[in-house]
Amino acid sequence: MTDSDIPNENAFLIAAASVLGIKLDPAWHDSIRFHLQLSLRMAAMVQAFALPDEAEPAPVYRV
Repeated sequence: MTDSDIPNENAFLIAAASVLGIKLDPAWHDSIRFHLQLSLRMAAMVQAFALPDEAEPAPVYRV
């Protein structure tokens, strides 16, 4: 997913907040949009990293 995958980011933010029952102050829209774009870029990097079929999940350590 890239930044252009969300054509109207403000509408997306408002709709997502509404579905989640979160009231957003319009003053926060720029910061929220920045973090959404950053998260999408990081997710794209993780998704683009090819793992070999032999890759094993990391063990879970419990204390």
